[in-house]
Amino acid sequence: MMNTRGIEKISRIKGGTLSSEYYFQTLLEQAYMSGMLSDIQLEKIQFDCLSLLAKQTERYNSGGSSSIQVEAAQSLLTSIMFTIGVWLKTYPNPDEAVAVMQKDGIYVLYQNGRKRIDRLIKSAKMLHSSIMGNLVQTGNVYYRSVIVDGIEDFFKLYYPEFAAQEIHITADYPVHHMMEQLAGIEFIQKYLECIYYENLFCAQFPAEDVHHLLCGYDEHYEHFLFNIYEPVLSAAIGCILSGRDAYRLEMVPSSTKILSDLFRGKTRTEIDEIIMEAVGRLSALMELTEPLKRYLVGSLPQIATAIEKAVLLQTLDRVFILPKYPENNTKLIFSFGEKMDDKKYRKVIEEIMQCRYLKDKKALIKSEIHSLADLEDILLDAELYEEETLSILSELNPAEIAALVKKHPMPSVLDRYELRESEIELCECLQKFLAMLPEKQQDLIKQAVAMLEV
Repeated sequence: MMNTRGIEKISRIKGGTLSSEYYFQTLLEQAYMSGMLSDIQLEKIQFDCLSLLAKQTERYNSGGSSSIQVEAAQSLLTSIMFTIGVWLKTYPNPDEAVAVMQKDGIYVLYQNGRKRIDRLIKSAKMLHSSIMGNLVQTGNVYYRSVIVDGIEDFFKLYYPEFAAQEIHITADYPVHHMMEQLAGIEFIQKYLECIYYENLFCAQFPAEDVHHLLCGYDEHYEHFLFNIYEPVLSAAIGCILSGRDAYRLEMVPSSTKILSDLFRGKTRTEIDEIIMEAVGRLSALMELTEPLKRYLVGSLPQIATAIEKAVLLQTLDRVFILPKYPENNTKLIFSFGEKMDDKKYRKVIEEIMQCRYLKDKKALIKSEIHSLADLEDILLDAELYEEETLSILSELNPAEIAALVKKHPMPSVLDRYELRESEIELCECLQKFLAMLPEKQQDLIKQAVAMLEV
């Protein structure tokens, strides 16, 4: 007699055919198509769902009229089906879920689903509280707006009784792991789990070192929408592989050369093995918990893909980022000076615009304009010809030219829609003026522009 102990029971419904977001609906469809539900059984389930909808509609209207807008009714029905699906997902396989559906009935499944949602809400709140106590110290606006404010807004707005499938927030800040299509509290719970592990890993490093690493990604990373955890994990792996201090994320230019030599000519399988071994060493060094280690391992396929592409494109420095220290950059402070009062300015601008000859306009500017702030306004308001603007610019010193270029860089195509025509013309004149200068003088002004704060 064959020993069947330990043989996994084959399910008639394959899990891959079911939607995580619309589990109950797709389970019904697959159960009917596989012959597990007859026409009569399917009709009874559908009738029971509509009966439950009628009860929920009455509650929605606080016992009043049963009339309800089509959109609201559809939302209530989706909420009911989502809630049932939350419970049915607790069964080991879809076949068992179908059997329970036939045995217990829709109302019992719904009540069990509501209880499970309440438990998920409680669990998600505890998880969020833990995250709040261990936030990554970063100025990234998207991170804080979603992880702090967005999640709190979700809990305020979430109404599982009538809209269990709703999320209400956009959750713009991306997590590193690929999120399956989920809705309602299931999405928030999974999202927070990812954030929890990513925060836990980033907390292993001094906040200042993480900041400098992200400055290497972009000095204005605070306003960029990107996942913070990925460059931190990549840098830590890079440090392990190049013999640098992983705790400090201390990558240097020679590290990139070492890593380029290491990965050059490697197959994808070999890349996978190299970074898996590095994560093992990193986990042992930092004494990471097994759940956190599993999360890191789950991140490796994406990092391996990035390495594989970067090796081909010779852009490995965009995967293993070198830290930058903007606070060490020398800055030049330049003041545009005080502006004259409005009444006097109007008088001066009118006189300049009435002048027929450029020499008269320049004479007025020299005698009446005593700050770069006022001269900037004149260049924008006096309706000067291009050659007149270029001539006036030729009278300025390099620091003044650099200050104007810093404040009026060449706009992008999109930026042009937000600028006045005179502002665009000044930008173009400044660029043309720069191009007319000797190359050495151009370089000096460009260096000054990079160092200036105006």
